[in-house]
Amino acid sequence: MKLGVDIDGTIKRTQEAAVRCFNEELNRSVRCEDVRDFHLDRAYGLNRKEGRRLWRKLEARIYTLGVPLENAAPVLRDLKGKGHEIYFITARPGIPEITQVTKDWLRKHEFPYDGENLFMGSQDKAKVAQKLGVELFFEDAPQHLDRLVAAGIPTVVMDAAYNRNYRDELPRITGWDEAEPLIERMEENIRKNID
Repeated sequence: MKLGVDIDGTIKRTQEAAVRCFNEELNRSVRCEDVRDFHLDRAYGLNRKEGRRLWRKLEARIYTLGVPLENAAPVLRDLKGKGHEIYFITARPGIPEITQVTKDWLRKHEFPYDGENLFMGSQDKAKVAQKLGVELFFEDAPQHLDRLVAAGIPTVVMDAAYNRNYRDELPRITGWDEAEPLIERMEENIRKNID
């Protein structure tokens, strides 16, 4: 099965790293659990333009600092070992510095990155997923979930505080240990429908 996998918030605790960096930069003490939106703007009293500007300033550092979600790397390595194709599809800008930080992070944490399966600057992840023939996508961000669902791409929601009110009909996981059984059930359903 071809699996599309987002990075930030899906395999990486990016929001925790971002809160840490924003707190240091703004001399604040916001806690991760206080952030209920995908973007940090409201939690820091910033307008969208201010928040975007600060994010761009801190972006490389944020992406370097974040740690993987528990079991993300071993589960994805195991899935690749079982014959699944893994594509990392991210909206991170494809500028050289951010691309290098992303590649280094994937390698450092032993994700099944092979030099060819990373797609940066994917503002329309559904379009990239369709082009690659992705059969199942793992995503956390509501705006990307909307596009994936609209394109008819089977999608799993990676649970986060900012997506808890998202559509109930989509499968949702709270950790990567739930991914393999979910994929196995989906493959079994596909086999039953073919027979």
